[in-house]
Amino acid sequence: MSYLRRCGVLAGMLCVALVQGIGHAAAPTREITDDAGRRVTIPENVMRVADPWHANNAMVLMLGGAAKLVATTYQAKSQPWLRRLYPPIAAIPAAFNASGDVNIETLVGARPDVILMAYDGSLPRWFAAIDSAYHIPVVLMPNTSLDGLKTTALLTGEVLGSKELGVAREFVRYFDANIQRVMQVTGKLAPDARPKVLHTSSAGILTADGRQTVIDDWINIAGGVNAASVAGNGRPVTMEQVAAWNPDVIIVGSAPNPQNRQAILDDPRWREINAVKNAKVFVNPSGAYLWDRHSAEAALQVLWAAKLLHPAEFADLDVGKETKAFYARFFHYQLSDAELASILNSTPP
Repeated sequence: MSYLRRCGVLAGMLCVALVQGIGHAAAPTREITDDAGRRVTIPENVMRVADPWHANNAMVLMLGGAAKLVATTYQAKSQPWLRRLYPPIAAIPAAFNASGDVNIETLVGARPDVILMAYDGSLPRWFAAIDSAYHIPVVLMPNTSLDGLKTTALLTGEVLGSKELGVAREFVRYFDANIQRVMQVTGKLAPDARPKVLHTSSAGILTADGRQTVIDDWINIAGGVNAASVAGNGRPVTMEQVAAWNPDVIIVGSAPNPQNRQAILDDPRWREINAVKNAKVFVNPSGAYLWDRHSAEAALQVLWAAKLLHPAEFADLDVGKETKAFYARFFHYQLSDAELASILNSTPP
């Protein structure tokens, strides 16, 4: 009873009163066009942001707007490196849970000026109430490709303000430069020089991240081919499918990465897979958020993956140096060697 029903039945008057207060404080306003093509009216100066998108909380931090976060998710609050980089997130209310539900009382009580939301063409069941009944503006942002990630960075910056938008533009330039740097090499590779890469998901070692995803994008940029013929993220697969794909490289994505990697190595069913036979099973780095997802650190992921798949061709690429420079430039944090190792090995700081 703590979600939409409770808000409507038990706390409706409180919610409406709070939202009316938000509405009165919203002038002056400006309009922004979101990924769904909607013209969304938001305050001229956004000072309070709710972010139900785990990965985008780190994006807000990177852009310099973390002090504006007033509602977040349980996963973002528990992300070890995000807590290290921005300790105050531990005290921000978690209005959103892992299954996508929202606690309306917590959300409205946080008095957000705007909600930043991932959008893949579908909307959560609580969207209509937030958008129409409670009049909290929602900005929808793409989450299914690396090009969409750049759009998300720019939209997030536009919502937060001119300073944050400037950082977003700087980030996109940096990201584009990294992609160009990699593709100058991988764009010349012959098809048979591109290893087949299986990327596992968070639900276990027999779940794969397939085509039409951010993962598929960076695998191709880095000079690989996605071994998984399925479409979408976190798709259940059988051992027979894995054997038929017979990947040359396995990248274990999403926490707990090291444990899932060991589970593959310990499972006799995997021993005849090329990647296992040739000791090419790797843990994906994880920092403020998971590098392999719709994350600010995807800008580092393309470098890491290129070096992993084609070490000889990228002998001059120092991923550790690039990571330290990125954290100093965008998170204003100086990584120690031990902290760098923690991120690259996907272990808590």
